[in-house]
Amino acid sequence: MIRLINVSKKIKGREVLKDINVDFLEGKMYLLKGHNGCGKTMLLRMISGLISPTDGRVETEEKYDYGVLIENPVFLDNYSGLYNLTYLALIQKKISNVDIENMMKLFNLYDVKDDKVKKYSLGMKQRLGLIQAFMENQDVILLDEPFNALDEANMNIVFDYINNEKKKGKIIIVAAHALEQARVKEFDCVISMDNGRIVNVNE
Repeated sequence: MIRLINVSKKIKGREVLKDINVDFLEGKMYLLKGHNGCGKTMLLRMISGLISPTDGRVETEEKYDYGVLIENPVFLDNYSGLYNLTYLALIQKKISNVDIENMMKLFNLYDVKDDKVKKYSLGMKQRLGLIQAFMENQDVILLDEPFNALDEANMNIVFDYINNEKKKGKIIIVAAHALEQARVKEFDCVISMDNGRIVNVNE
């Protein structure tokens, strides 16, 4: 479990998160919704440890590994998609090149695995970023607007994948501001945000 207790965050004098109290449980899939600038991305950054609270605290029951896609994924544009992923995998050394190629097959990137990333469309870059967030079997998956530039077929692949990861007991938190209601219903809990606050939790 990840628990945020009275968490607030100020950046340059502006309070971007205000008195956040929320629990995220294993085996659950959460949707953070709200307009752009409402605090969704900052909340993901707080959960992942990329930023620290000005007030309050973040508690976890155990040490988690985090798979993170926050804002626009950044890659080495002059190198191939496969090179980028294998290069990132060298940090933790948890997965093989075969594992990475299998992920590229799953997300329909295998045919362009040797193409330079600068030749990829926005949707391809988004899927590459998703693979990076998923590929090392992390305990917690944090995704910021992961469906940008994805067509229906690739969106289905992403939803199938994160639903399967949830069944393994992982914590899945997705920030998205525009999803069809049928998609929203796939989440166990919908957390609405406005002006840095949580204004509604619908379980």
